[in-house]
Amino acid sequence: MAPHFFNKLFKRKKKGPKEPTFTLREWSPNAIGIWDSTCEINGDIFNRWKLPIQPEQRPRSPGTRQKSSQQQSSLFRLPAEIRRLIYLELMGDRRVHIRYFWRKPSAEPHSEPRWRWWHAVCDHSDGFIDDPVEDICSISGSEGPTDIVKPKIGTVGWLRCCQIGYEEALEVLYGTNVFAMNKVMDTPFLISRNLAPRCASLMTSLDISFVVGFWEPGQAEDDWMATYYAFFGLFEKSFRGVLRLRVLLRMPPCEAQEDLYTPEKGKVFLKPWEGLLEGREWTRLQLCVPYNWHDWFQEIKGSMPELARLELVSTSWADHSLAPADLAWSI
Repeated sequence: MAPHFFNKLFKRKKKGPKEPTFTLREWSPNAIGIWDSTCEINGDIFNRWKLPIQPEQRPRSPGTRQKSSQQQSSLFRLPAEIRRLIYLELMGDRRVHIRYFWRKPSAEPHSEPRWRWWHAVCDHSDGFIDDPVEDICSISGSEGPTDIVKPKIGTVGWLRCCQIGYEEALEVLYGTNVFAMNKVMDTPFLISRNLAPRCASLMTSLDISFVVGFWEPGQAEDDWMATYYAFFGLFEKSFRGVLRLRVLLRMPPCEAQEDLYTPEKGKVFLKPWEGLLEGREWTRLQLCVPYNWHDWFQEIKGSMPELARLELVSTSWADHSLAPADLAWSI
């Protein structure tokens, strides 16, 4: 009996399954959080391979709970216009970089890898930048997982003060800031899945960029195009209040390769913009492409009169380290 007893006493716990050895780049169309199959309702924030999301939220009926007038507060005795100016000074009219991402362990004590929010106030502009390549925050690589301390909107705790303060300030926070989502394709999907529907619908200004890959026809191109079309669906489902939008396509700087970009492919690429133009009074709808792709896009756009209201501009951005074959997977 003794050997059997000691075997039980010192029996080691079985190790869980090893995580996959490859890492999906966030710009991959197969990144975690883009498709429903990679999400889990009420999931574990410590699980790298399933994005934890909340159950679909039903809108609350207005007036279900009686509000306090807060007249004991000197702030709420001010006119609503004055309170709005205060909210704007505290948390509005800024350009804010925002991400929800998988954070690796840091040097901090008891740091664990987990899904988490990150944001920083842009240190270059309060709104849209004439040429996105001038966005210092993007160039310095300071968006997302970094140890560099960046300025924050430090007064969002006010949203927990009372119901009136929450409702008044929420519109300022989401309705007056320009939210920038840079470099990676998964960010708009993750933001739409993790923000409360009301908050996402209050957003009015988005500045989004992501890497584009042009491949030979096949699975890689099919995956990317499926995700690209799904991106436009977000504006019907989640970002319904957006009236100012700029999308920067970070494309490989390869020169003329007719087998990679044909007029037919260009029309397929621009087709979802047609649906985006319909049914919304855009104050700014801009497609921004690297300078060496501008003439090609302009020619295709000119053959599609339904895109006449789409503003097409060029940027000096180019990254010669990005080849088309590098843009889908990192294994």
